[in-house]
Amino acid sequence: MLTDRQLHLLNVIVEDFVDSGTPIASKKLIDDHHFNVSPATIRAEMKRLEDFGLIEKMHTSSGRVPSETGYKFYVEALQEEFPYEPNFDVNNSDALDFRRLAQLIARDTRHLSIATTSQIDMKSISQIHLTYLTPTKLVLIIVYENGNVEHQQISWQVRLTRLEIEKMNNFLNANLASINKSNLHQEGYPSIKQLPLTHIKSEIIKKATTNTNAVFFEGREYLYEIMDSDNLEAIREMLKLIDSRTLPDLIESKQSNQIEVILGQEISENLQGISIVTTPIHMHNMNGNISIIGPTQMSYRDIFNKLSNLHRMFKED
Repeated sequence: MLTDRQLHLLNVIVEDFVDSGTPIASKKLIDDHHFNVSPATIRAEMKRLEDFGLIEKMHTSSGRVPSETGYKFYVEALQEEFPYEPNFDVNNSDALDFRRLAQLIARDTRHLSIATTSQIDMKSISQIHLTYLTPTKLVLIIVYENGNVEHQQISWQVRLTRLEIEKMNNFLNANLASINKSNLHQEGYPSIKQLPLTHIKSEIIKKATTNTNAVFFEGREYLYEIMDSDNLEAIREMLKLIDSRTLPDLIESKQSNQIEVILGQEISENLQGISIVTTPIHMHNMNGNISIIGPTQMSYRDIFNKLSNLHRMFKED
């Protein structure tokens, strides 16, 4: 656990290194930030940060730079400083809203931005038929508003009578409005055996729903502009992941419900020197995320600030 002074010192080292690109020496910290402690204390605290693995020494300089662990520690503190609300207050939405967000954030940060979205649509059901086959087997027939029909055989361990199948059939058709909203509850019909009805409801929703995915990349030109020429291999690897459309899946697998930072090495050894800042987005019936890609030495504070203001940017655009 870091002391407040050590945490403040780490934040200063990270932000100074991001701004200058040069290793940070204790003398520069004292000259630039006027710490109310002696130079010996600053050097001792930097040594502790180094012992914790949060900063490291460059071979060509007496200064220190943040380590991967140091960046992650710094970012965790930013998460508390910039609380994030993933829900966007919109009455309706489509994939183009996510593209617009990607364009906004790419333009505002001058970084490559990726927007991914997943829209769940449910076909409207007009009628359901449950046809008895055996005490543990029936045929589910779904008739949709557009006239299409689907059927599936369903089986389970619980034995049901024809009367119980008929009760479930009546219950489901009496609650089509709830089924079409995927929020059917069976408390209104307690005499129905729970397990088979839950299974049937699950199969109905599975058949009636479709999942549409979209991915938008904006500001690809910024990747070359902001990355160091020494990172050309990492840039090529990143563009390869983008072109193969595998990057969004990799990002989503690490996504939480707040602004997150994924260091390139967490995805691939070939992505050293690259960072991904990603955050979830919820709009009406669509879920997705916005990700910003840049060098590990990026201004995380500025990026976090921009992402935390996405709601305002979206409304004002």
